[in-house]
Amino acid sequence: MAINSLTAVNGQSTDSLLYILNHDVIKEDTNKLDLLYKIVSYSGNVDTILKYSEQAIKLAEKLNISPAQPTVYEGVGYLNSGILAPALECFMKAANYYKADHNNIGIAIVYIYISEAYNQQENFDNAKYYLKNAVEIFRKEKDTIRLASTLSNLGYVNYSMGQYDTALILYSSTSKIYQRLGYLTEFAICLGNSGLVYSRQSEFEKAEIYLLRAIEILSKQGDEYNVLKYMIEYAGILQHKGEIKKGIISAKVSFDKATKNNFREFERDAAYRLAKLYQVSGKYDSAYHYQSLYINANDSIKSVKNIQKMADLRTGFEVAKKQTEVDVLRKNKLIQLMVILGLVLILLLAIGLVLLYYYSLKRSQRLTAALDERRILLEKQSQELKEQREELMLQKEEIISSITYAKRIQSAILPPEVYINELLNENFILYLPKDIISGDFYWIKQVKNYIILTSADCTGHGVPAAFMSMLGISCLNEIVQSREFTHANQILNELRKEIKHSLRQTGKKEEMRDGMDIALCVIDRKNNIMQYSGAHNPLYIISNNNGNSEIKEIKADPMPVGIHFLGDKSFTNHEVQLEIGDTFYIFSDGFIDQIGGENNHRFTSERFKKLLVTIYDQPLYEQKEILEKTLKDWMGAHPQTDDILVIGVRV
Repeated sequence: MAINSLTAVNGQSTDSLLYILNHDVIKEDTNKLDLLYKIVSYSGNVDTILKYSEQAIKLAEKLNISPAQPTVYEGVGYLNSGILAPALECFMKAANYYKADHNNIGIAIVYIYISEAYNQQENFDNAKYYLKNAVEIFRKEKDTIRLASTLSNLGYVNYSMGQYDTALILYSSTSKIYQRLGYLTEFAICLGNSGLVYSRQSEFEKAEIYLLRAIEILSKQGDEYNVLKYMIEYAGILQHKGEIKKGIISAKVSFDKATKNNFREFERDAAYRLAKLYQVSGKYDSAYHYQSLYINANDSIKSVKNIQKMADLRTGFEVAKKQTEVDVLRKNKLIQLMVILGLVLILLLAIGLVLLYYYSLKRSQRLTAALDERRILLEKQSQELKEQREELMLQKEEIISSITYAKRIQSAILPPEVYINELLNENFILYLPKDIISGDFYWIKQVKNYIILTSADCTGHGVPAAFMSMLGISCLNEIVQSREFTHANQILNELRKEIKHSLRQTGKKEEMRDGMDIALCVIDRKNNIMQYSGAHNPLYIISNNNGNSEIKEIKADPMPVGIHFLGDKSFTNHEVQLEIGDTFYIFSDGFIDQIGGENNHRFTSERFKKLLVTIYDQPLYEQKEILEKTLKDWMGAHPQTDDILVIGVRV
């Protein structure tokens, strides 16, 4: 994207600034802070940016000045190194600082950096989301220059998603603005990005013209970061043209400079291009060398450790599944062995009777007839036992098959992960049915500017509860999607009516009293306000208050969604103002009520709150892993007592 490392201006090099700082020429802390800002903004070296950004943050805090600006620089240092998790953490902190200062321009600039971090992860949907928010702010503030820059970045995301025509339109319009205003660096970046698009469209002559023009301008401007990006792409075009030697020279220069400046993304791309060029030229040793360097750099950027964890989890699931099949086969073999032993005993008894008959050859015909009748009866009973066993096995297989198919139906009804990630930025869903199918369910929908998120726990578990969960999902779709209700308590009130009507509940003693406990949130994305209404299941929100973690519990109404002695009393509607970085959790009671530990006790809500406060600032996928491990350690040899559902969302 068009986010580039800043270089020295006004004739002042980073080395001269470092000399002034290290020789203690400047005494005043305020002037020293300005000097640190210049060092981190002018330097193209990642290690220098990280080191002096940290010093600037500490000095700003000492002077009681907002550390937003040096925090952004620190995030840029991590970003240029391909270390994305710390980069995102820095940008989120900076956004909160700017929000506290009511600095909308600062917030929008941070959004651009956040989008670049997601862009490097190839999470283009999130990248586009933050860029669109930045565009809205710049338009509102009438900041034409930054608006043009952000639109250019949006063009790069469209390019990354394969939407080439849209990308070219954005680059063309923004390049004209930059050229008119004399912003040569930004103008060159638009040219270079247009060259990238033409390259993807296989229009290599146009791509070469745009890329070389961009490289020429950016080299004069000292923008080494973007020069590397376009030189790597130019090497690919040279490969397509058959100019392999020139391509190798361009890619090798790019690789050496990227390695020197610790630009991990470009180090990866240059290594990939060199591997292809050496392969075409027949130099397979060199091709293998650079292919290895490409894999190492790519793994570093995309967090191969987390990918391996996902693979291990899946492997564990498959092993557990196979072990279950082995246990069933072992049980069946035991039954078969018992039947065979029974038959053997029967056969031995028959043999004994035959021998007795042989030694009593002269006994009466009545005894012989009785023995024959007994033998026939035993054979008939044996055959009946065999047929009954086969029938039972068939019925068992049909039942398991039906329940397994029901699980597929239930899984299909639950919202897919891709849809959830489109609506919620960072989230996790820990969903552990006790049996094959579950009475817990989660549900999400967008209506206009509102996102409705629900976690629910139906009466019981297994097949009956699963039927209730599908009824609940069907009713929610009708209430929210068809009728477009957007007040949390209003949705629960309507859901209760639908459940009571569907189950014909009037309050009589002999009637079923099935229902569900539920936590329902309605998020206003425009104003960052969340409504919450709950039936037995509360809401936890954890915020960072001056470095301290604070948890807030919003209690649910003490009645279910269903028939209750309180009648049709309306559920309470709570409103919460969300802040960037806040993390909230909704859940069923399965985790809290799980039996385990040394004294065979419930996990309890207090222990659950302490665990969430301890881990809330971790990435959401790591929080899910910690919850799973904690639950496993707590359970030990105890079986799972109920369906388990925990949902975490970071604002």
